[in-house]
Amino acid sequence: MDRGTLIGLLLGLGLLVLAISMGPNPRIFIYPESMIVVFGGIIASTMIRFPLGNVRSAFDVASRAFFTHPASHQELVNELVGLSQRARREGVLGLEKHMPADPFMQQGIRMVVDRVSRDHINDVLTQEIFATQERHTLGQEIFRFIATAAPSFGMVGTLIGMVHLFVSLKDPSGIGHGMALSLLSTLYGAVIAYLFALPISGKLELRSREEMGSKRLMLEGILGIADEMNPSQLEEQLNASLAPRFKTRRTGASRG
Repeated sequence: MDRGTLIGLLLGLGLLVLAISMGPNPRIFIYPESMIVVFGGIIASTMIRFPLGNVRSAFDVASRAFFTHPASHQELVNELVGLSQRARREGVLGLEKHMPADPFMQQGIRMVVDRVSRDHINDVLTQEIFATQERHTLGQEIFRFIATAAPSFGMVGTLIGMVHLFVSLKDPSGIGHGMALSLLSTLYGAVIAYLFALPISGKLELRSREEMGSKRLMLEGILGIADEMNPSQLEEQLNASLAPRFKTRRTGASRG
């Protein structure tokens, strides 16, 4: 898992547990009625709003975003320039024995090896980038919806609790139930929204930008290899998109 995400989750949960444990009876914060209203409402409304397959895909995208570490742009430039050098030495057919691990780059290099036209390579890979971006955007939208729904159902639980509270004014024994339902529903909704759903949506957006940048860099490098661009020129072109401290300098690139 991404280190910052893990630290943030542990810190947030740890502070909540610490604050709850400092009270006289921590078990009062586990209230099934509030959980039913908030968690059940979130699940139901999300399934109504989005197709079930899209919800599953969103959680799959989220898990990949948190548990996978994409290659840095610097590493991608080195790999693409290395492939360019190999293509100059051995011809593009030589690349077939040295396919990259990344599926997107592998798809592009395979089309180069198959002598597919440059325009077709550009069209196919650009469409792949757009499709990936659409999937990521949908995942972000689902988590943003959860972040909106959680406090709303917390408020629903609060209203239900207030009804119980007013009905129980003549019977003081029921006041505690109404107050607990009201307050804990609001708590659950706020925690789900601001500790989980919104941060996950933001992290997915950040990871999506990173991945789109990597794919555009790979597309540029693949097209350069298809055009039989000089490796040193390709390196300079790819380096133009990197921060100065990340620019690569491969010795012998111009001799590739």
